[in-house]
Amino acid sequence: MLSGCLTNKTKAFNANYMASNLYTLATARGANKDKLLHGTGIFTDDFTNNRLLSAKQLLLLIQNVQHLCTGNDLAFQFGHSLVNTIDIEQPDLVAALKSASNFVGCMRVLSIINAQIFPFMSAHTFKDREHVYIVLQDSIGLRKNQRFMIEACCTALVAISKICVGRRLKFSFLFPFLRPKHIYEYEENLGSRLTFCHPMLSIKIPISELEIPCPGRHLGLNRYALKTVINKRLYKFSLMDKIRSQLRSKPNLSLPEIATLNGLSPASLKRALKDHHISFQQLVDELCCQEALYYLHIQKLKNEQSATYMRFNDVNNFRRAVKRCTGLTPSELRQA
Repeated sequence: MLSGCLTNKTKAFNANYMASNLYTLATARGANKDKLLHGTGIFTDDFTNNRLLSAKQLLLLIQNVQHLCTGNDLAFQFGHSLVNTIDIEQPDLVAALKSASNFVGCMRVLSIINAQIFPFMSAHTFKDREHVYIVLQDSIGLRKNQRFMIEACCTALVAISKICVGRRLKFSFLFPFLRPKHIYEYEENLGSRLTFCHPMLSIKIPISELEIPCPGRHLGLNRYALKTVINKRLYKFSLMDKIRSQLRSKPNLSLPEIATLNGLSPASLKRALKDHHISFQQLVDELCCQEALYYLHIQKLKNEQSATYMRFNDVNNFRRAVKRCTGLTPSELRQA
């Protein structure tokens, strides 16, 4: 049952990494230590005893941090702290990143270990002749923590690019929410290429940037480090991302069929998804929405082309699906 699959209750994360970074960040700002850990099931001894925590516990800690601490830079500082301490938690990962040929290789490394080092968000990529679009998606059931994790994730990616390539790459960040009042924090940590009220949460990168060689590139070292990372990896996917992967391979799979693939009854799969604050149909609609936004809103493709890429045999069914998952018709999406 869900072998090798991470859920929000799986205890898989050393307390001395993400939780410790959050705790240090919050207490440095005067947060009450007892209130900070209240309701999380985390204790101060856990930071030195390498106790394993679940993503659910980490999310509860993040909620407490946001409640007890002031300042609009918390998530950005958390993102920086994760990268600044990653060499202690995952030295083989750092070696694999630094020895990659270019940032394409770095992204491959990150995708392999994503569920282990940052279980909160994952990515799906689209590519055209000039750009790669990294679509960010909730991996664990973030709910109120989503904005915090978006800010932390984007900050960490920028910081990792500096480690790999030696400078900040020309990322363009496309956010679905309104321009925040604390825009300075976004510009300071992410750069000036910021778009708000965009329908698709994503990061756009010129392909020419991705092909910039890493100063420390070394094929042999990269292969060895990556093999070590994979051998130490406990989980390849989160539950939500495993189902996404299965649906991308075979979009017409039903809930009972997905349940069978994962060794579950349909009722058990429904309950597991409910624990992550999402339903099977919402996952189906999310993937449809991502593809519709990319092919119609960004690429401005015609219905027939888009339907083919989205594996619809009937254009009318394609129109209905796009309208259901985005709230707009294909023509409205192209004009948006």
